Amino acid sequence: MPQNPKILLVDDNAENIKVAAEILRNHGYNVSFAQDGSEALAKAKKKDFDLIVLDIMMSGMDGFQVCTLLKNNPQTNNIPIIFLTGRTDSESVLQTFNAGGADYVTKPFNSLELLSRVEAHIKIKSNREKLETLNAQLIEANEVKDKMFSIISHDLLGPLGNIKESIELIATDQIEMERQDLINFVKAMRATTRNTYDLLENLLYWARNQQGKMIYRYKQLNLNHLVNENLILFDSMAQSKNIKLKSNIKGEFSVYADRDSIKTILRNLISNALKFTNPDGTITIDVKSYENDFIEISVADDGIGMDEETCSRIFSKFKNESRWGTKGEKGIGLGLVIAREFVEKHNGKIWVKSKLGEGSTFYFTLPTKNTKYEN
Repeated sequence: MPQNPKILLVDDNAENIKVAAEILRNHGYNVSFAQDGSEALAKAKKKDFDLIVLDIMMSGMDGFQVCTLLKNNPQTNNIPIIFLTGRTDSESVLQTFNAGGADYVTKPFNSLELLSRVEAHIKIKSNREKLETLNAQLIEANEVKDKMFSIISHDLLGPLGNIKESIELIATDQIEMERQDLINFVKAMRATTRNTYDLLENLLYWARNQQGKMIYRYKQLNLNHLVNENLILFDSMAQSKNIKLKSNIKGEFSVYADRDSIKTILRNLISNALKFTNPDGTITIDVKSYENDFIEISVADDGIGMDEETCSRIFSKFKNESRWGTKGEKGIGLGLVIAREFVEKHNGKIWVKSKLGEGSTFYFTLPTKNTKYEN
């Protein structure tokens, strides 16, 4: 049950409100009140109440009308309502439930009865919300499991099978090639191995992050060095497509971050740009000051670009789709999901601007000094 549950008392009799409010406040409840239906509806929309105690017989809008309006509004329809009524006949009692009430208390009310019913329905609401949260987590866990099985069965086994067959051909002398053809063959195998390794590493990072098992070690880092490390890492891949990979960073920049996370973000964004940039294209990394002790890092390409719909789901866990690169490279979008999750772990933001046929620029922000992190 929440601490100091919030209750709205609705009654056009000031004395009734005074008595009920005193009883409830003495037992730790946070009590607000309204003296007519219109005031009750307005307050219920502004504040997230745990329960409403509602008198039936009020001037103007009666309790049944107020209850109906509350239950028809998605913003307030989950708030349990206990009616205050002077009637005890079966028809009146049935009417309270038909109107959407969770319970009723007869007037003049007994303080113990009021407290007992209020506590019971607040507990029921709290337990229902916990169950809804657990159910949502179970649904997401199943989606994560299905996504992982899909990646393993389709995106990992295929490339690994190709590598296995290629190695067997070479090992058993079943393949004869000219030197240049052999060099090209080995380069293709190296690219496949690299892509498969990156995919597996992303999958492991993602799975650990979903399970809350990632350990983040935040410290002051030289961003220029991290960018240069990634430029060197992808130099051979860029050369294989004759893509110019360059840094446009002017000055030295420092961030307060987890080293592995930032390397993974940069690796995934650069790898993504290389996949979707045509041969002889250019990829540029830049850094500039942002706001509130943050800096902005961008990875820009002049590749194939994306439409607005693709941009809107590109960072989504289960809405992004597999896409093929300009030389048949397979991309499943998991790297961008991980990039978003890691950026958010640093209290940063990530977004993309893109236009079909003209290229894409991915932006993300990182703090330059220690802030409050979620571990």
